[in-house]
Amino acid sequence: MKFRKRSRVYRGLFFILVKLRIIKMLGTRQGYYMKITVLGCWGAYPEPGEATAGYLLQTDKHNILLDCGSGVLSGLLCYLGIEDLDAVFISHFHNDHCTDVGCLQYATKFSMLFNKRLNPLAIYANNKSDSFINMTYKKYTVGKEITADKEIEINGLKISFKPTIHDVYNLAMRFEYEGKVLVYTGDMGPKTDLNSFCSQADLLICETSLFEEEGNMFPGHMTTKETALLAKNAQVKNLMLTHFPHAGDIGKMPSEVLKYYNGGVFLAKMGYEHII
Repeated sequence: MKFRKRSRVYRGLFFILVKLRIIKMLGTRQGYYMKITVLGCWGAYPEPGEATAGYLLQTDKHNILLDCGSGVLSGLLCYLGIEDLDAVFISHFHNDHCTDVGCLQYATKFSMLFNKRLNPLAIYANNKSDSFINMTYKKYTVGKEITADKEIEINGLKISFKPTIHDVYNLAMRFEYEGKVLVYTGDMGPKTDLNSFCSQADLLICETSLFEEEGNMFPGHMTTKETALLAKNAQVKNLMLTHFPHAGDIGKMPSEVLKYYNGGVFLAKMGYEHII
């Protein structure tokens, strides 16, 4: 009887050890990830209680903010403290993509004064605008120039850039980490050639400011059809629509996209999370 009890115990321990070993192996293989949280998705100005362009990119090693439009900072602080933010990337200097930078700089200042944050916050942006100089704020934030011909790396995360056609100079961004790829367009018009830049991306976050029938209304912005054709031609796996207009039913946008593209299609929404 005692032998049977011991045998059951040993078998139980054996299966527990095997299970732990499998979990450890899976953790090693699957420990790398990229997660995007939408902090804001509106173009021009925010809808009540929401925000314009802003996205939190997280991996097992990084917390990075992509654009910092109106209302974005408040949303960011729901997910992490300023002391945990590694860097900020600004696609271009239109207010709906960068207006909260000033308040973010104040928040960084007090985080450092209260000894929560140890190092200045790096804010990456293009130097084609007079606004670039404002990315550096005393000893609290440091503006770092990004260009189309230079790839940068942050702790294993590779970031490359490509200009788009827009009212002001805008850089689309491609983030690559442990075989996973995210592309964020910022703002762009349909004459921009991003097919190779977006190629095989796991997720493309693409500005979609216009409905299908509104082509040529604003040459610096994309319709649902134009976004869909970019995703199709670049063979991206998933497509997130964002930078929405304030007129029309944006709930119709995915169905317009799916006429031309058969991958995953999502509408950006505050708090929406997508894991690659």
